[in-house]
Amino acid sequence: MAKLRAVLLAAGRGVRMGGAGPKSLIPLDDKEPPLHYLLKALERTGITDLLVITGFGFRALEAYLSDHSEGLQVAYVRNTRFASWGNFHSVRMALDQSPGMDVLVLNSDIVIAPAVLERAVASDSDLVLAVQRRRRLEAEDMRVELDGDTVRAIGKNIKMVRSHGEFCGVSVIRPRAARVYGDIATSLQWTAETALYYEDVYARMLGRIGARATAVEEDEYAEVDSPEDVAGAMAVLEQHEQAWG
Repeated sequence: MAKLRAVLLAAGRGVRMGGAGPKSLIPLDDKEPPLHYLLKALERTGITDLLVITGFGFRALEAYLSDHSEGLQVAYVRNTRFASWGNFHSVRMALDQSPGMDVLVLNSDIVIAPAVLERAVASDSDLVLAVQRRRRLEAEDMRVELDGDTVRAIGKNIKMVRSHGEFCGVSVIRPRAARVYGDIATSLQWTAETALYYEDVYARMLGRIGARATAVEEDEYAEVDSPEDVAGAMAVLEQHEQAWG
């Protein structure tokens, strides 16, 4: 069994949350910031190896993690291209630093129940995506088309009628999928297609590797992309308060 490493994608600025600092460090009303709950979720899942991809506000992130990452072995890679390249490059950097490992990739602007991480890690597919099934989707949602639990397509341009749910910012990349991801990312760099999401690379991987969805229940996930999203995050925290200790 491959060693498991968690990767936190924390390079972006988060302009819609004000842009003054990393949005993963902005408190949720009277609660802790999203990063606090992601660290707790890793603890509950038994993951001790964490690689953080930083960029904007990297000093603040490193300072916070220095004070709040007890029990974790934390390493950092700084993505100096965070402002000009898409986050596909952050994932590429993480995989390059994690040869032969199973990599649990986490967006840093989500509140997610620890049980979702446990289910994703337990799946043995080459690529695992945490997907919340629902028909009512917004234009900015990262949409997923499924056939049972097999992922057929992912992207913001999938037609609503073909969409079965939203990708929730949690994925597992196993070594075979990591090699394919690296090949595609290299070709994108050579052709200067650098303004892409990592999910765009996932979409190009489909058909070359096995990709399955793991379920996310309605009350297990919230993205915190703008101030209007805080209420949804608070609802998830209140519903699963005991899960974070």
